Amino acid sequence: MAIFGKNRTEQGAGHGATIIAAGTQLVGNLTLSDRLHVDGRLEGDVASESAVVVGTEGCIQGTVKAKTVVVSGRIKGSISADRLEIISGGQVEGDVHISDLVIEPGGRFNGSSEILAAEQTQVRRTVAKPAGRAGATAQDSTPPGQDSVTAG
Repeated sequence: MAIFGKNRTEQGAGHGATIIAAGTQLVGNLTLSDRLHVDGRLEGDVASESAVVVGTEGCIQGTVKAKTVVVSGRIKGSISADRLEIISGGQVEGDVHISDLVIEPGGRFNGSSEILAAEQTQVRRTVAKPAGRAGATAQDSTPPGQDSVTAG
């Protein structure tokens, strides 16, 4: 069994996940066709055609555009999604543009929300596909003299 309970052949091309592990810090923008799971820290904008999941220790500082966003950790920035779930202990600070909003008891939201029809959120979260390959790309915003990271 591979990650998320599916073997490699069941996953097929384009059905993977990008994971930013605990203790990892990534600075830059990500564009993904698949799922993103953040247990570390990401400073930059995220655009995913699938789900963005922020684990209990995870943190995103930037704009998030995805089909579904699930927050157990923290997001500071604007969110455009069909569905936003803030799990108990999760925190969102910023403006959200969503079709469906779920905040569990113990979840925190500080900002403004705009509830939109599903077709309106699809337009707002439209993701440009990475050129030449499926998966994730990191758009480099690394200062000179520091290492750059490419996910995927």
